[in-house]
Amino acid sequence: MGKFILIGAIIGVIIIGWIMGISISLGLILGAIVGAISFFLVSTRNNDSLESDRSTEQTIQLREEQLDIKKDRVQTGEVKIHKEVVEEKKTFTIPVRREEMVIEAGSEEELRIPLKEEEVEISKHPVQVNEVSISKRQIEEMEQVKETVKKETAHYDIKGDADVREEENATELKQ
Repeated sequence: MGKFILIGAIIGVIIIGWIMGISISLGLILGAIVGAISFFLVSTRNNDSLESDRSTEQTIQLREEQLDIKKDRVQTGEVKIHKEVVEEKKTFTIPVRREEMVIEAGSEEELRIPLKEEEVEISKHPVQVNEVSISKRQIEEMEQVKETVKKETAHYDIKGDADVREEENATELKQ
């Protein structure tokens, strides 16, 4: 619109103002008015032709389902790790010394001789014999997921003597 008014104002100054001898400001205003009127005439004519083209053309929208795939972490199991005490009987053979009294016939005096022997004393204490390492690791596997999706396609039925022409890019249109 601005272009039409500007062109009309310039033409108004040149033709109306200069040639006809009217003041430049009056020619400028009259030219702008003529430019605005010509804009409305041109735009109305273009809108009428566009509306007539639109009335013969109709569209139908075709849709299809698309899958949204996401992954969630879920607990599938649990491992409980604990220690268990197992008792086991062990038998050891240890040499033990003791004193023995030997009496030989002879004198009748009384003698006291202390006798001694070794006693086995057992004590227990823990000793590390093994170490168990516990860890988790990620294993990635490929899993195929199958799902059925719906898709709309356009079909047409011809009744009477209708002339239908399919365009090359209309691959989704079926009779």
